[in-house]
Amino acid sequence: MSDEQLIVLTVALGEEIKKLLADSLSRVQVKEIPMDMDEVLKEQSEAPCLVISGPATPSFPANELAQSLRMQYPETAIFLVWDKREGFERKTFIKNGFSDAFLMPMDITNLRTSVADALAQASKGKLRSYRPVKIIDLEPGQELDFETSIFLPANNRYVKLSNPGDALDEFRVERIKQSKFSNIQVPADQIKQFYAYSAKRLHTLGNSDSLSATEKKERLSGAVRDLIGGLFSDQAASFETGASIMKDCGEIVKSYIIQGAENDWYSRIQTLLGERGDGYSHSANVSTLAALFSMGLGIGKPEELALAGLLHDIGIAELPAEIQVLDPEQMSKEQLETYKKHPEISVELIKSRKIVVPEIVTKAILQHHELYNGTGYPNGFFGDRICKEAQVLALADAFDYLTRLKEGQPLMTPHQAVSHLRSLQVSDPSNIRYNPELLKQLLQLFPEPSAAGNVHPPQS
Repeated sequence: MSDEQLIVLTVALGEEIKKLLADSLSRVQVKEIPMDMDEVLKEQSEAPCLVISGPATPSFPANELAQSLRMQYPETAIFLVWDKREGFERKTFIKNGFSDAFLMPMDITNLRTSVADALAQASKGKLRSYRPVKIIDLEPGQELDFETSIFLPANNRYVKLSNPGDALDEFRVERIKQSKFSNIQVPADQIKQFYAYSAKRLHTLGNSDSLSATEKKERLSGAVRDLIGGLFSDQAASFETGASIMKDCGEIVKSYIIQGAENDWYSRIQTLLGERGDGYSHSANVSTLAALFSMGLGIGKPEELALAGLLHDIGIAELPAEIQVLDPEQMSKEQLETYKKHPEISVELIKSRKIVVPEIVTKAILQHHELYNGTGYPNGFFGDRICKEAQVLALADAFDYLTRLKEGQPLMTPHQAVSHLRSLQVSDPSNIRYNPELLKQLLQLFPEPSAAGNVHPPQS
């Protein structure tokens, strides 16, 4: 199949979404049709490999649209792009025929990834899309029936490590494990081979855990996405719905974050490095990091800090769309003032959805942008007026931002990230953003790599 033969059908897609997907669709033929029943049901001369639809209209509801498109294209990936919080019911949309539904702008990274994966599958690998795989899931010297690469963010390019049928030698695997990389990259059209490989490997090892680290990470991000989507559903708030959301939070914390972490928290942190940043993975990472930092520093209860991490930024989804897609340093003064309201909005949202959480969780969420020198927000607290749990949550938040994958920039190791935070304070005593003693303790948890390149975890 040539690139020109790939057809993507778009149904009443808005101009902003077209711009956001311009690069993703640059090598395929795009055919647009309006959101009209007759046009949707009209037989196309060539079947599309992907359908992307904009929001439904009162005259053509989303679930009716889903059923119509699915009837017309039974084997095709069909995505719904929703640009407002009201009426977004992802599970219902999928049940009625959409392959997935994306809430903008929160889901832009997931949308681009899903579009790239669908095109890679349709082109049988001629269009490349890669999925991250945890390096700890690979056995040195074992033959792999899938291709592997490393993504170099500073150069924005992929470097091939092995072809299908090759094995990664032990020296190379250990070097990667000890480097800044927690992931290697597998082509999206070969990811099923990886899943089969990891299942067979776990069985051979006699591991009672049926999921690889890669699959656990994927399921955690998916669970967080479902959780946050549920918070914004149109379902009326009640103590029953609040209890259901809280139960989901508890299951996420127990199954994906706390379980087994006490004996392996250092390695668990290593697996979080170099993740691409989107709102869901950030919440998942901060939740995990906050719990692990709690264990390593002996501060607070890990399960409470994990819960605070899950919910710490949910208020951002209530902000104007143009603010949600910007980093704070990119915002105008007016936008930044609006952004600074998100901790309070997060707490208000928790209360309005009748989610009953421990008081310390609410306090940590409200205070996680307070700074040790009193220049933070929303209340300008300073020093130990900021609760220790909020201080740990703030460090987890900053740590995830510094160690995430950013194109055009080299990755940071845990030691480099904490050293960076500490050096900013040492070089400018007026800029004491974090508790110096906590930073010192955190730095001790992440020793500097030795000259030989080995990283030795702290002894418990």
